Amino acid sequence: PVVRSAEEQVLLGVEYGDAAGALNRLSPELQAVVRATVLDGLTTREAARLLHIPQGTVKTRMARARNLLRQALS
Repeated sequence: PVVRSAEEQVLLGVEYGDAAGALNRLSPELQAVVRATVLDGLTTREAARLLHIPQGTVKTRMARARNLLRQALS
């Protein structure tokens, strides 16, 4: 079986609808980081600047979001 990353699952789900609910159940802070880094393709530095938070916070929130999305989509 093909194992997809959480990011790939989100992109497929956004296109086909199966991850829309999982993404919407994330906190607004986690949604913002996922949208900026995954959907908009920004770097950690760019996302930090856009969201007015430290780069480390972007990384921490993305890791948390990745884990929650993986659980929701498995």
